[in-house]
Amino acid sequence: MFVLVVSFKAKRGKEKDIERLFHEMTRKVCLNEKETLNYDLHRKVSDAAEFLLYERYTNRKALEVTHCSQAYFKELVEALPKYIDGEIVKTEYELIEAK
Repeated sequence: MFVLVVSFKAKRGKEKDIERLFHEMTRKVCLNEKETLNYDLHRKVSDAAEFLLYERYTNRKALEVTHCSQAYFKELVEALPKYIDGEIVKTEYELIEAK
C-alpha cells in the first residue's frame, strides 16, 4: 500500500475554486482508477485556506503510471498554480502491516 499526503494553501478567495477542482478530480479518479483506494481532500479546521489531500494506492505504480498519466491529472497540475499560494508539500508513506 502506498500513500501520498499533499498539503497546500489556497490563495485568499480561491478556496471554493480549489474545492470545485478537486470535487471534479475525485469523481474522475473514482470512475477511472480502480487501484486508487482513497483520493480525499480535507480542509484545516482553523484555516479554510489550508488543504490536505490524502491519496492511497494499491502500490506506487498505481500513482506513477496510472494516476499521473491521466489527462485530467495533467490538467489539474497545470491549473493549480493560479489557485495556490506558496509551495505544495508532498510526503510519501508505505503501509507497515501488523503481523
